[in-house]
Amino acid sequence: MHQLVPEPGPVLDVLASLADDNRPVPAHRPWVMANMVMSIDGAFAVDGRSGALGTPGDRTVFHSLRALADVILVGAGTARDEHYRRPVAAADAAAIRSERGQEPAARLVLVSRRGLIPDDQPFLTGDGPDPLLVHAQPLPAVVPAGVDTLECPDAAGGVDLPGLLGHLRSDGAQLVLCEGGPGLLGELHRQDLVDELFVTVSPRLVGGRSVGLLGSGPALLRARRLHRLWRDEKDALFSTYRRP
Repeated sequence: MHQLVPEPGPVLDVLASLADDNRPVPAHRPWVMANMVMSIDGAFAVDGRSGALGTPGDRTVFHSLRALADVILVGAGTARDEHYRRPVAAADAAAIRSERGQEPAARLVLVSRRGLIPDDQPFLTGDGPDPLLVHAQPLPAVVPAGVDTLECPDAAGGVDLPGLLGHLRSDGAQLVLCEGGPGLLGELHRQDLVDELFVTVSPRLVGGRSVGLLGSGPALLRARRLHRLWRDEKDALFSTYRRP
């Protein structure tokens, strides 16, 4: 991995470089990071999944960001399509997490309007705390074992994201990592809740209809500044943007 901005040079330790950044936690919610990958032409998935867009460098950044977060926030549909599992403790991040008073691994938090979770999802079992299913509508009669639930509706019938983030902050979370999908990330953007955005531009052309990292909601222009730019050996670009 090679850094292009702010100062050119090799990146010897991705996890340490990301961990050393200053992330001032807001008073009433966690600092919110988001991490997404897209092709040169803006596609976020190939045949419904993002894995084909990844490179070794992208996977390193992905796992490093997860190793730093208190919470992995993801839309329930994305968790289903990508076959999500519970986050696991990373040995190389153990000392960092211990020093910060964090749990050994992040907790998975799923956002779902209706709270429908098939009972065959990998995240329903495994080590670590049960994921938190946050829903807007009353739950169906049967909810699979292996998740905790939180009803958190907003006035429009969706999930109250500021309320959810406030709940996570009161529960001790200081760093949230959103992994999409575009619908959830777009709503976070519209409510101005994204503090730091990591975008991997994969050196591939895809086409198709799975384009637009912020989904299909109404347009809302928000300025961001380039915080960091890296390139890996496969010519993927890793840009980090923050508030001006």
